[in-house]
Amino acid sequence: MVAVIEAIEVDIIRGHLLPSVWLIEDHLMEDYDAKRHVVRAALSELGRLGVVVKQPHRGARVRRFEAESLARLHHFRNILHVSAVDAFALPVAPERLDRLRLAAAEHAEAVDSGDLIRIHRANMVFHRRFYGLCDNPYISESIRLHDWISFPARAYGMSDETSLRVAKEEHHAMVEAVAAQDRALLRDLACRHTVNARNLYEHKFLFKGDRVR
Repeated sequence: MVAVIEAIEVDIIRGHLLPSVWLIEDHLMEDYDAKRHVVRAALSELGRLGVVVKQPHRGARVRRFEAESLARLHHFRNILHVSAVDAFALPVAPERLDRLRLAAAEHAEAVDSGDLIRIHRANMVFHRRFYGLCDNPYISESIRLHDWISFPARAYGMSDETSLRVAKEEHHAMVEAVAAQDRALLRDLACRHTVNARNLYEHKFLFKGDRVR
């Protein structure tokens, strides 16, 4: 099941599976050389995470965001991110800062490798360690949940060189801001960090007149 989930994620990142496209079980079985029960389990898990939307008697589709829903999602994610930053107990313990530095370095190495799943997973690990500094499991779990829900909108940045470079730079800046105990900068970086992927999704999939700022 994990292999099929990762294959679907990669195809979303590469733009092979576009927003709202139907995920046909027979096609997925052939494309990923998987049995039907494995494909169904993968779709069920991606549905639980919010990456795909399952419709009764019709099947599953890659989640699509219209301009309004995308704006609302990013507004709420920013609320969560700033709430987490405001709860950071600064200074953080040296071992936690070291783990955050390591996560940023592993993400940078993943970017250099070009391995899309490795990039995706390393990015999630960095976010989990960074926002986990709030020590509030309700906030950090909500952030993790909305990281997955937003994946279909964030995905295209993982194969875009400019977006990857920006993500690496922002991760480094976030680590250094934690080290400097600069909460105002951390708030700014937490909000700024979602902008590039959103802009890329809007450019690719939303009509100019349909965008909501």
